[in-house]
Amino acid sequence: MNLKNILVLLTFSLFSLSHVTGQKLLSVKKSDFVDGSEKSNLAYFKIKQAMDFSQQNAENTDQCLPLFLQAYAYKQNNPELNYNIGICYLNGHLKENASKYLLDAYQLNAAVSKDICYQIALAHQYDSNFEKAIKMYQLTIENLVKDRGNRNKALIESCEKHIYECKNGIVLQAIPATLTANRLNKEVNSKFNDLNPIKKGDTFYFSSQRSVNSKGQLIEKVYSVSIDNNNYRDLKKEYIPFGKDENVAIVNIEDKDKFVFYTGIDGGGDFVLAKQKGGRWIASGDFPTVNSAISREASACIAGNELFFVSDREGGAGACDIYFCTKDKNDNWSQPKNIGLSINTEFDEADLFVTPNGKELYFNSKGHNGMGDYDIFKCDRLANGTWSSPKNMGIPVNSPYNDIQFYKSETGEQYFSSDRNGGAGGFDIYKTEKIKVNTPDPKAVETYAAAPAAQAPIVPQAPKEIIPELIYRIQILACKNEANTDQLYKIYQGKEPIEQQFLDGWNKYAIGKFKTYAEAEAFKDSCGIEGAFIVLFKNGQPLKIRR
Repeated sequence: MNLKNILVLLTFSLFSLSHVTGQKLLSVKKSDFVDGSEKSNLAYFKIKQAMDFSQQNAENTDQCLPLFLQAYAYKQNNPELNYNIGICYLNGHLKENASKYLLDAYQLNAAVSKDICYQIALAHQYDSNFEKAIKMYQLTIENLVKDRGNRNKALIESCEKHIYECKNGIVLQAIPATLTANRLNKEVNSKFNDLNPIKKGDTFYFSSQRSVNSKGQLIEKVYSVSIDNNNYRDLKKEYIPFGKDENVAIVNIEDKDKFVFYTGIDGGGDFVLAKQKGGRWIASGDFPTVNSAISREASACIAGNELFFVSDREGGAGACDIYFCTKDKNDNWSQPKNIGLSINTEFDEADLFVTPNGKELYFNSKGHNGMGDYDIFKCDRLANGTWSSPKNMGIPVNSPYNDIQFYKSETGEQYFSSDRNGGAGGFDIYKTEKIKVNTPDPKAVETYAAAPAAQAPIVPQAPKEIIPELIYRIQILACKNEANTDQLYKIYQGKEPIEQQFLDGWNKYAIGKFKTYAEAEAFKDSCGIEGAFIVLFKNGQPLKIRR
């Protein structure tokens, strides 16, 4: 993720979804919808308008959705229309509404779209219904592996990653919460994206895309509010001495007077130092060893003599990695170094924050043990100067949505941005609060204990759903008559044991046990057995293959 242009983040989910599934809105047949009445013709015209918007730009879901809903008000039992409404919700800011329509589409026609199970799984994951999501992701994998002639490897791997996220979500849900996450008031949060929380004394800074450039496009600028008894008021736009058409955000405070800004256009830009003097902002320096013309840098943080930042420069573990520099006695920054593979993953790392004492590192990532989209993680500085393994910040800081840009003030207040459901629109800024635990009066406890205890009614608990195990294997032979040892040895001389199963009148022989499709495919390609192919086992039983 490149946070130089937050719009990249907002469109990432849609891009990756269409890239993996080839998902498009479905055509609604006129003969299936129009019944000859004027109302049905008008409703179908709304569908055509929505489809025209979609063909112009696949990201026009906000324009398509109200038109689809107007058509839905006339007829609710069309599977393609239900699917389209669900997809629009899933690609927009009200993902919590998607599951109803996608499930209705599936019940009306289970074959409405090849990716319907995947879309339902995504909707369940955003709803934090992780067990249901896993079930639908596994069903998607089953259908894909069964179809030998049309296996979508990218979609299989996407399902596997989502299953891993959902299993993480189940674990994190079981941990008792000690915090709540409260959305800041309307002085801060708006229908636009509100980001980059920074607190200095009684002033709260943030960036928001509520400004427009000379072309009428939304851009990011810096705003501030005063904090009075935990109330955020007196909204003010900060006038920063950078270009009118540039995105500008405060990303860190170097000291009491100097702030680190990001400034740039269309995702490209630099880090710049600026300070306040007499109520004005004055540029006071830059970072020549960090800013690069051939890579994109984002989210910088200075802690003492260390500068941490995110970059998509070559040589990283993933698309974006975390790097750091150190300052010498002449106040010059060293060349950047990668922070290491214990923190950086093959997925994006972004939005870092390091406490001023350099002892705590916070960042968001799509890797590690996240529960979906970007999660926020914490590392502690160890005695030897290295960082501990990343720890998921858990619920309520994290959710299945994008949780980013964690900030901890000098007084310990924790802020972050999220596009989770229930917000004002787009990304909102949240603050954590400790859950208050009421301590009972000892006398009241003694009095209650002396009274006879009433027998609480026993409420039967629903049995916890057991998640089935999926294992990939390599089938090397299928024959009507049982193969002997010599026949099997001619086919395979490797170390993996050959297991036999008799199914549907066939003796089937398979080797290997793999948790991911990629591992199974790599083994299949390396074993050198002509005609071998991947099969899927569910709870120890093979699934039938469509030839």
